[in-house]
Amino acid sequence: MLVFGASAPAAAADEDGQWWYQAYGVADVHAEGWTGKGVKIAVVDTQINPDLPDFQGADLTVADGSACAGDDPSSSVASAGAQHGSTVTAMLIGNGAGVAGTKGIVPDASVTFYGVGATADCEPLPEVAESKLTPIMWMVKRALDDGADIVSVSMVTGEGGLPDDLVLAEAAAKKVPVVAGNPNDTFKEGAFPAGLNSVVGVSAVGSDQKLPIGALGVENQVTDTTVVAPGVDLATIGDGADPGSWGVSGRATGTSLATPLVAGILAAAKQKYPDATGDQLIQSLIHNTGPEDHELQYSDTDGYGYGVASLRHTLSKDPTQYEDVNPLLNKGAGPTQADIDEAAAALSSPAPSEQPAPGGANALMPVLIGVGVGIAVLIIAGVIVTVVLVRRSNRTQRKGQS
Repeated sequence: MLVFGASAPAAAADEDGQWWYQAYGVADVHAEGWTGKGVKIAVVDTQINPDLPDFQGADLTVADGSACAGDDPSSSVASAGAQHGSTVTAMLIGNGAGVAGTKGIVPDASVTFYGVGATADCEPLPEVAESKLTPIMWMVKRALDDGADIVSVSMVTGEGGLPDDLVLAEAAAKKVPVVAGNPNDTFKEGAFPAGLNSVVGVSAVGSDQKLPIGALGVENQVTDTTVVAPGVDLATIGDGADPGSWGVSGRATGTSLATPLVAGILAAAKQKYPDATGDQLIQSLIHNTGPEDHELQYSDTDGYGYGVASLRHTLSKDPTQYEDVNPLLNKGAGPTQADIDEAAAALSSPAPSEQPAPGGANALMPVLIGVGVGIAVLIIAGVIVTVVLVRRSNRTQRKGQS
C-alpha cells in the first residue's frame, strides 16, 4: 500500500515528513482536549513492533493470534510488514520519540492491533478458511466482537464475497465506522474492502492537495472514493525499500498513510460528541470537508469523493444534526440496506442461551404443574376417606356402648 522513497538517518526525520501534522493543526486540537481519549480504535494490518519508542506510554494492545498460519501479530524483526503496521499505528498514537518522529493524531485513544499476517503468502488458519472470510475481514469481525468504536484498515485484497459483506453489515448495524485505504494502483491491487458499501474509502493527497501520480503516469483517481487525506511523502518507521533496520526512516506515499488520519478524525469527533452515532460521524466527515462550510458535493469518478477530510472543520460541527444513516451504500458492491437491517434485527434478538430450549425446563413446566395438582388431589382425597372411616368407627363404638 506504500510507495517508498529513499531512506534517511534518524536525525533526518524532519518536519517536512510530518507536514500533515502542521497542516491539520493537530497540536492546537490537542490543546483543546480532543486527543481521542476514551475511544477504542481497531487497527487491522500485517504486523507491528509494539516495543518501539513510538509507543511508550500509549494505550496499545496487540490481539493474540493472526489470520495466517505461521505468522505472529507482533514482531521485533525489521520487515516491510512490521514497519508498515507500526507506521500506520504510530500515526494514530505515536509519541514523537521514534525514528520518524511521528506524533499521533489521537495519542490518547485506546488502540488494539489485529495482525493479519503476510497476506501475499497467506495460508489461512483452518478456522479462517472454514468461515469463508478473507483474512482481513476475519480480523474486522474480531474487532467488532471486541467492541471497537472505529476500525482502520490500511490493506487491500482482490477477494471478497457474501461472508465479508455480512461482516460489514454487522459493522453498519452496530454503527461502527470501517475506514479502509483505496488501492494505489487499481491495475495491480484489489479494491476491497474500501470499495464496498458502508466503508469509508480513503485516498492520499499531497500538501498541494493533489492526487499522487501512479505507475501509469496518471493521477490515482479511484472510483467511489469517500474522502482524501494527507498521504504523500510522509516519514515512515523503517525504510520500505530496504526494510532491514528499525534505525532509519524512509519516505512514503500511499493510501495506507491517509487511512489512519481519517480514522483519527472520526475518533476525535467521537470524543467531542459522544452522543453521535458512527453513521452521524461519517455524515459529519463528508459534509465538512475542506476548511469552509459548503453544500454536500460528491464525485464518484474524480478520485476526491466528497473532498479533503478536515480535522478542524469536522470537529466544529455537532454530528447529531445529521441523519442517522450510513451514506455510503451506493458503490454497487457490498452490504445493502436490507442486509444491514437484517443484521440489526439479529443483534436485537435474544442470544440463543437466553431463549427457551425445546424440551427444556420451560417446556416441562406445564407437566410439572399438572403432576403437582394431581398429587394434591390425591392427598385431599386420602384425607377425606380417612375422616369418613374414623367417623364410621366412632359411631360403631358408640352403638356398642349404649
